[in-house]
Amino acid sequence: MKTPFLVCLLLLDLSCAYNGVAQFDDQTSVQEKKYLIYDVNPGEGFNLRRDVYMRVANVVRQLREQGYNYILVLPPWGNLYHWRKRENKCKWSEFFDVESLNLFVPVMEFEDFIKEAGHQIDLVLYLQSYAEGWQDGEFEMKFDIRPCIEAQHYYEKVGDKWRGMFFSYSEVWSHDVKCLSIQGQSSTLVDAIKKGFNETYRLMVDRSETILHDHFGDIHYWRARRSMRYSKAVIEMGDKFRHEAFNSNDIDDRTVIKDNWQNTEKKHGDAIGGNYLCVHLRRRDFVRSHKKNIPSIEGAAKQISETAKRLKLNQLFLSTDADTVEIDELASFLSPSNITLTRFEGGPQLSDGFISVVDQWVCAHAKHFIGTHQSTFSFRIHEDREILGFLSETTFNRLCPDHENECEQPAKWTIVY
Repeated sequence: MKTPFLVCLLLLDLSCAYNGVAQFDDQTSVQEKKYLIYDVNPGEGFNLRRDVYMRVANVVRQLREQGYNYILVLPPWGNLYHWRKRENKCKWSEFFDVESLNLFVPVMEFEDFIKEAGHQIDLVLYLQSYAEGWQDGEFEMKFDIRPCIEAQHYYEKVGDKWRGMFFSYSEVWSHDVKCLSIQGQSSTLVDAIKKGFNETYRLMVDRSETILHDHFGDIHYWRARRSMRYSKAVIEMGDKFRHEAFNSNDIDDRTVIKDNWQNTEKKHGDAIGGNYLCVHLRRRDFVRSHKKNIPSIEGAAKQISETAKRLKLNQLFLSTDADTVEIDELASFLSPSNITLTRFEGGPQLSDGFISVVDQWVCAHAKHFIGTHQSTFSFRIHEDREILGFLSETTFNRLCPDHENECEQPAKWTIVY
């Protein structure tokens, strides 16, 4: 269904907590800098967007290695499907340590970009697939400026200015919009920018999820991922909750990591985790779209009970988007009845996004983790646990559908240093 242009602009403007200002070390003058802003499909969730960040960060890494002085502008978070409060214009510093991101490539918040470079964008480069699809069934790395297939539903020329959503900043506009049909990876987009757009001062790449990783799980993937440390506020709240709920701390759990991710390398088995089981139970739209691959509430409770008994754990941390009726139903099915179910409720002052990453931080420190099949929320926890040094068998697990006693477990994408 096409989204009406004016409806796209009528977004909520709710503030988010724990905002901060990005800083980066750059020796060049403002005039010599170039800015790469990016965005993704509005329907994409928080954790897929985290993956796209890594793809685009590696675009900027390659451009800088080849002498192009691009700064990566971080797109504000907001108005996401899973955020029931519909928060908007949230800075990255609410969720992530921006100074840590800067150790991989120079980054800045969108608001800081506006202060430094103004409200104008020189060009929006809208990425799209080829209208004719793949030729002869083969995937060829290529790109071409083509007529727009759907960009006109999201951008509109008003006078001499192109207007669009632009993260709900109504004063932001672009001088031009072009559509780039592209098949390829981060390096393919690098080639496209070098060939046709390297003189663009303020370049925005929309639908960045269109490009793939150059090599999923390689050293550059993991360097970008390791730089995505959570914000101090997330870690402090998550650690406080772990301590109060499970008597869990980094020293006893052997999950201490150095402040600088560049100096952190942990072997599998270094971490043992807190004395609790974490389960990520995905419901809501997964009940419709992945019904064959997820269990019923009773089926999930049975698997949780069996794992808790096997590991001799009686404390369960549940991370879920289930409603209260389903959570109560799950608790009633747990056996033995002495299994304590705990959740991080947060509070009305915390954004939905903030609560979700605290959940991930707590899950990352559990003795054992069980996720949901094909959930990017679970994928990010896998990565966190790899960084902390857990054994793979404690991390790459999933809940099986009711009709399968044993099901295929997640692929083990282990860390590379």
